[in-house]
Amino acid sequence: MTSGVSNNYLGQAIVELKRALENDDNAAEKMTDFILELKVSNLFIPGIDEGEELVYETFIFEEDDLNVLPLFTSEEEFFKHYDDNSEFKPVSNEFEIYAGISDDIDAIVIDPEGESFFVTPEMIEFAAEDFSISYDDIKARSVNEIRQVYDSVSNESLCQFIRDESNDDDLEGLMAELSGSWLINLVVSETSLDEFADDGIIKADDVDGFSLCVMEDDDSGYGIVFTDKDAISKALDEDGLFYYAQLTRLSSLFEFVLRNDMDGVIINPESDDYLIERSAILAQASGIDLVAEDASFKNCLDYAFIL
Repeated sequence: MTSGVSNNYLGQAIVELKRALENDDNAAEKMTDFILELKVSNLFIPGIDEGEELVYETFIFEEDDLNVLPLFTSEEEFFKHYDDNSEFKPVSNEFEIYAGISDDIDAIVIDPEGESFFVTPEMIEFAAEDFSISYDDIKARSVNEIRQVYDSVSNESLCQFIRDESNDDDLEGLMAELSGSWLINLVVSETSLDEFADDGIIKADDVDGFSLCVMEDDDSGYGIVFTDKDAISKALDEDGLFYYAQLTRLSSLFEFVLRNDMDGVIINPESDDYLIERSAILAQASGIDLVAEDASFKNCLDYAFIL
């Protein structure tokens, strides 16, 4: 049984960066892409789980006498280096964890039996920079205020924009439209959550959190979001699952897509099918707020509503 963790975009960024460095061609841009993908990666470490402590292995790279931490983009790459009888097992963590232990090593090597790409302390430092803004001092909206906005969602201007083919390459215009919009995402459950609803409102704490609805197959995966309830009704099938709606935070959706190695975001699947590609939202990882959001709605994902 595999973990479901993938780092395809990081692997692609490594290949493109190595090619750029070899050819002295566009290396700065490819380095930026690599750092941003590294920042949202979820890599495997050779670990032994001892309760609260993770024991991990490093090795000496003899050519330069470097103490190196091996990390792997997939379980397949891990087992190129370790056999099934090894005491070390593939344990996945977000990159922030490895940045936190980087003081004890000279470098990281990604996929030592594959691309064997060395990540220097400078790269680690760049990738570990935390650009997130704290909204702790901002008072959160009440659930009734959140529902009031949810009930009024229409997004006519955004719909006009995405249906006009002349805007297809206008990324700046799209982000401006998104900044002035409130969108809806879906929660999906294998069982009905209706019994937890109070006046049509379900709290995440009452159901051990929500599972976001996504579109995926063997080759691709997308976060999905809707401009209005009518667009939702066009997309839902009678598939035996139960669906609920939330007022979304696009910054959270973008981060989810990046950290789960997904291909992008689709607005109104089965109707507009408007694609925002991963490359268009990768700058989110650098700390750039791609969309302007009302921080007082920071808790809107804590609630879902019966459709």
